[in-house]
Amino acid sequence: MNDIKISVVVPVYNVQKYLNRCIETILTQTFNLKYEIILVDDGSTDDSGKICDKYKMKYEFIKVIHKKNAGLGFARNTGIENAEGKYIIFIDSDDYIHKDMLMDLYNAAENNEADICYSDFFRDNNNFISCNCHLEGLGGIYSGNEIKEKIIPWMVGGSPADLYDDILGYGVWKSIYSANIINNYNIRFHSEAEMISEDIIFQLDYLTYTKKAVVLEKAYYFYCLNSGSLSTVYREDRKEKNLFLYNEQLKRLRIIGIENTCKIRADRLLIASTRMDIMSAVKFLNIFAAIKRISQYKNDEEYCKVFNTYPISQLPKKQKIFAILLKKKLPVLIFFLTKIYIFKNYRK
Repeated sequence: MNDIKISVVVPVYNVQKYLNRCIETILTQTFNLKYEIILVDDGSTDDSGKICDKYKMKYEFIKVIHKKNAGLGFARNTGIENAEGKYIIFIDSDDYIHKDMLMDLYNAAENNEADICYSDFFRDNNNFISCNCHLEGLGGIYSGNEIKEKIIPWMVGGSPADLYDDILGYGVWKSIYSANIINNYNIRFHSEAEMISEDIIFQLDYLTYTKKAVVLEKAYYFYCLNSGSLSTVYREDRKEKNLFLYNEQLKRLRIIGIENTCKIRADRLLIASTRMDIMSAVKFLNIFAAIKRISQYKNDEEYCKVFNTYPISQLPKKQKIFAILLKKKLPVLIFFLTKIYIFKNYRK
């Protein structure tokens, strides 16, 4: 009889600098039941694959799968297809976790017969660690209609008056998932090349079949802002991919039957994604290329529709100023204010 309680899926790609740290924090968990670690080497060209094999030789509960590079989402899918645990946890190989993460998330899910347990996370920016702390006051057990009325809306994004653009946060790496739901309904990740953020689509697909969820206010996951990671590089296709992702969210919300109540939250997340794209352009491109990039939003019908209909006046101050400038189509001013904002935050 299979008694593996948790499968920890770790996609690996050219992270030799961080991989030992990640694996060691999984190995030193306080969790005292049986679990497995699945390291999916996604065609690494550095020594990441060798590091995986080193751990496999040392620990019998570690599986290593070497595959041709196909991206983060498909690497996670490979991990799912080889997982034997009752629950699945996803951890990115350049991040690391608190020693109690497996134990606390497993106990919360198991003791409450929940399909999923969410937790908060820390941001590690070159060893400067801060807590995300978006879940304060939201801890508890949610079931039945509360999944549609609270959990899914929080997953999609913040309301106009909320302090943050997101509430639950759509990263899959701070949660524990029922393997039965994932496999029974064939829930898989899309390619990040297609979706730019494969996590939120996976979350919505999973929540469609969720009967009970637990939210823990404590943070366990250390999300690292490492140079070269997908979240710290400029992508030319980000504008189009953000819009594609937005429409995919609306499509799923329509199927669930809550598009009307959640669209304003999806709109806010699209505005936030626009802000991040522009910040990336200002940071990585020269002044002329960055202003040209910002100007692309002026003539995009779908983006303009969101900015023209969204209740911008209800947003927090910083988000409000940005949205107003975009709505008024002032790319040069947006560039210089963004430059100042980035400089101030860098010095801070």
